Amino acid sequence: MASALAQEKLAARARRISTLRRRIVASVVATFVLAWGVVAFDGSMGAETTTVAATGSTSSATDTTTSTDTTTSASSSQDDGSTLSTQQS
Repeated sequence: MASALAQEKLAARARRISTLRRRIVASVVATFVLAWGVVAFDGSMGAETTTVAATGSTSSATDTTTSTDTTTSASSSQDDGSTLSTQQS
């Protein structure tokens, strides 16, 4: 009789351990899937890269006329169209 009771207790313990292991594996898989879903929906969570375009300013040409000579003065800033990219590491 004692042997049968011991066998029942061991079998019940094995079932509890098996159930606990299955629940742990299921929760780990669910957490992994949820994390990948968040990354797929929201994108990468690393440092963001920003691009800033340089804008040039130009001043208008000024004409000065005298009785014998015409002088044109123009001042402008050149914009080569390049962009500035910064990254934070």
